[in-house]
Amino acid sequence: MRFHGVAVASVLATASALALATACSKPSPPTLIPDRVSITGLTLTQINLEVTIRATNPNSVDLVARSLSAHVVVAGKFDVGTVDIPVTTTLPAGQTTTLDVPLSVKLADAAPLAKLAMTSASVPYTVDGTVGLGGDLLHVDVPYTLSASVPRDQIIGATLGSIPGLGRTR
Repeated sequence: MRFHGVAVASVLATASALALATACSKPSPPTLIPDRVSITGLTLTQINLEVTIRATNPNSVDLVARSLSAHVVVAGKFDVGTVDIPVTTTLPAGQTTTLDVPLSVKLADAAPLAKLAMTSASVPYTVDGTVGLGGDLLHVDVPYTLSASVPRDQIIGATLGSIPGLGRTR
């Protein structure tokens, strides 16, 4: 009878260890699919953007996005700069969440960008960055890349919208 009790205790201990190992396993990184970058404002000193990313969390537990980094290059040769911003967004387990993140990037010299916008029907850009997930004990940066073009009309609209008294109000 005692032997049977030891066997049951051993099975329970093994099952508990397996459950603990499974619960403590490393979560899978989310899938990040960049949708778009919209120019919301443009002045001689800065460009305001909104980056939209779809994040799918394949895990059975929620993940928390804590930061977003974006490095913007226009037309393959104009390095607009990098911006790092804090975010606090929960990515629910087994779901896709849309992240709309406003970014403001300082410009050293907007003249070449303005010339490009006036001489092209659209302006190509690339955004490379990371979304920081986790907390103080477990943290991972998941990379993303987005390449697309902004139509000249959107650039002109954003520029006009940034002029006080002429632009749109929010």
